[in-house]
Amino acid sequence: MTQPALRTESLFQLTWPIFLQQTTQGFVILIDFWFFSHLSDQIAATVGQLLPIVWMGAFVIPSFAGAGVAVASQYMGARQFDRVIPAYMMNVTCTAAMGLTFAFLLRLLASHIGRWMGLPPALNAIGTTYLSTISIYFVFLGVLVAYNAVLSSRGMTNWLMFTSMTVAGVNVTLAALFVLVFHWGLRGVVSASIIGAATATGIAIWLVHGRLRVRFFLRGAGQAMLGVLRPMLRIGISNGFEPFSYTTQQIALATMIIPLGVDAMAASAYAARAQMFQIMFSVSLALGSQILMAHWTGARRFDDVDRLYWRVVRRAMFVAGAYALTAWLFARPVLGVFTQDPAIIRLGMTLLAISVCYEPARAVNIIGGSVLKAVGDARFPMVISIVFIWGIVPVVIAINHAWPLTIAGFWICFAADEIIRAGINLWRWRTGRWQSMGIARPLPAAPAAGS
Repeated sequence: MTQPALRTESLFQLTWPIFLQQTTQGFVILIDFWFFSHLSDQIAATVGQLLPIVWMGAFVIPSFAGAGVAVASQYMGARQFDRVIPAYMMNVTCTAAMGLTFAFLLRLLASHIGRWMGLPPALNAIGTTYLSTISIYFVFLGVLVAYNAVLSSRGMTNWLMFTSMTVAGVNVTLAALFVLVFHWGLRGVVSASIIGAATATGIAIWLVHGRLRVRFFLRGAGQAMLGVLRPMLRIGISNGFEPFSYTTQQIALATMIIPLGVDAMAASAYAARAQMFQIMFSVSLALGSQILMAHWTGARRFDDVDRLYWRVVRRAMFVAGAYALTAWLFARPVLGVFTQDPAIIRLGMTLLAISVCYEPARAVNIIGGSVLKAVGDARFPMVISIVFIWGIVPVVIAINHAWPLTIAGFWICFAADEIIRAGINLWRWRTGRWQSMGIARPLPAAPAAGS
């Protein structure tokens, strides 16, 4: 194949389109949640508690697709160009299969999930409608994230931004049409998201094959794809396991929050949505850094990787702290976007105050976990997720049994988990062990002519 090139080595040029893309997606999610709250606080509260179920696919599948970015980028950095296209093809195959499987399971179990989590019959009926409809979304997501990974590995984050902004306009316009004009209610909001995902998938496929001119092949494809499967699974399983563990943890904790009532459920959902934009900033820095760090790791440029790591960690912590503090200081108007219920607003203000203490730590965990996997140190983040993400659940259960927790108590437990894990992630990077864990080695330089 022709030698693929990284568009730029500027972190700013890679990251600002990703940030605008993430911000656009966050804006769409907020608009969707506004429509849910416009329909009723009960609908918004129910969707908020069922979101960890949706996150199981919405986080795990894109995280696995991130393995395609890391693997292809390291091969490009090491100048092993014959392995790049097979990595793309294997990524599409794996994530498309994951999307179809998750969609099938979600549709099959839609009427049972809310009941298993403890939702009362009226709220479970809302949940059944939501889950059965949103299942179709994942059919498109599985293909979309793999094609976006191709664009990311080439540094074409500007194209991702334009796609996201186009799709956002489609999504918001259709949501307003379906809910405010056609009065389709909950199904209308979700249907707009599905059509948006389908549109994004079509655009991504066209960009990869039409504009970037990436050509997949059939002859010898099986053997070539199997040749990149092992490193892809090594990074992909770790990439996917952490969000899988996190969402499973959130499902378990949601079953304990549901008995606190609709006010607590709604306050938690609204406060979490208010934090989205600072999380998007950290995610954007992580994704932009992953692209550069994977290329530089393949080329053995470890000093550049280390300097970039500490630069993005400092920036992410500062922005996270400043944003969380601002959201708390202006909590009443922020929460007032979703609800006018004074009890829900008071609870939400308390939760936003707690978030000030741990959002900088969450930024470290977003950056730290992502880049460790990108440079090949995939096992350590997976072990930490097992120990902490799964370990906090029995601790919270024990505390809740001894001293019944309010919604604020649950958030304090979340804060402790994030802060401890942030310290461990920083320590791991400082050890430098990641320098010996890359999946590719640079090819030796060709001998000079006539030598």
